[in-house]
Order: sequence, then structure tokens, then C-alpha cells
Amino acid sequence: MPTIQDLRDKEIEYCRTNIQYFIDCYGHIEDKDAEDLIQPFAMWPEQREALKSIMNHRWNVILKARQLGFSWLVLHIAAHTLISPGKTVIGLSRTEEEAKELVRRLKVIFTYMPEIIADKDYLPVNWKGAIFEGTALTVKIVFPNGQESKFQAFPSSPGVGRSFTANLIIFDEWAFQQFAREIWQAGFPTINRPGGGKVIGLSTIERGSLFEEIFTDPDNG
Repeated sequence: MPTIQDLRDKEIEYCRTNIQYFIDCYGHIEDKDAEDLIQPFAMWPEQREALKSIMNHRWNVILKARQLGFSWLVLHIAAHTLISPGKTVIGLSRTEEEAKELVRRLKVIFTYMPEIIADKDYLPVNWKGAIFEGTALTVKIVFPNGQESKFQAFPSSPGVGRSFTANLIIFDEWAFQQFAREIWQAGFPTINRPGGGKVIGLSTIERGSLFEEIFTDPDNG
């Protein structure tokens, strides 16, 4: 008979190959308008289409409006990346406080999937699965075999482009990030390497920004 750990391992392995299943079964968001703050992430059809497009392309730029759930969608893509060992995700925000908010939300996502991952500070008895732990700007996943995956958030600064060796890079509110052009120029050679990481840049619009330039360039598809 399979053990609970055997079943958990099979479930995680299936989640790694099916991101929609992973989000449908284990995804959660904060909904401040609901009676209960934490709600299952029930994706809208448009979010499913966006998810499919993002997963099919390395380079993704999303013009978003507020309250459409795209930040939560992108953080679930980050969580899905991190449930595989040896992965690195970078999140870049305007300020340190906003970088911390990305990390806080990612911790919420992992906290509400106790069937497949556990908080290091609240381990169930005899837990043998993956665990997560974090600081204000990082989340680390440690797997039973000792391998790790890591999310690292940064505030926008000129030198941060040198940290872009990652499987997934998220630019949050890209149009409003100070030093956006300098960061992009510094990090682009690393991002554009053969087999380089996936990029997701999302933002509301700001005229004259690097984000607008990339989003409106007809050569970018």
C-alpha cells in the first residue's frame, strides 16, 4: 500500500506538469471584499487564457488594470515554478515595501496548500514533505532530498540587473520603477541567454516609460 508521503510525492509531481490543476486545487488569494479574507483562486476565463499564453512564451508584457487578479496569477506561476527543486525566481518592485508585499503574498499562497507543503515554523507531526521558510524579502523551499528553490525580491536599483540569472523574473508595476531602463540594459544579456529564464513584466500604464515602449512596439508581437 502507498504511504501518505508516496501519495504526496505523486500529487506534487502531477502539479509540476499541470499548472492549471495546481492553481485550481491549491491556489488561494486574499479577497478583502469577501466575508473570509482567504479565498480559493477561482480563475476567470480571461485569466486562464493569460496563463496559457504566459506558459507558452518566454517574454511576456501585461498591461493590467487594478483588481483583475493578475498579480495573484503571476505569483501563482512563481509558486508553481518553485515547487520544482533547484529553481530561482526574482521579483522586482518599485520600493522595498512593495518587494516585501510580493513576498508576503507568496507566503500566503504556500501557507494555504498544507497538503503538499508545510511552514517550517508549524510542521505537522512526522512531516516528511517539502517545507518553506522566509524572511522579509525571500522565500525558500527545502525538499526532502535537501535540494532548494528560492524566491528573491528586490527593490528597483541600478545594480539589481546583475542578479538576473533565474528561471523566472517578475517586474511588478514595471512602468513606475525607477532605473527601469538601466536595470533592463544590465540584465538583458543574462535574460536573453540560450535557454534563459521566463520574463513577466506587468504594470498599469505610464506614458514615456520603458514598459510602454516595449508594450506598444509592433515588433514585439
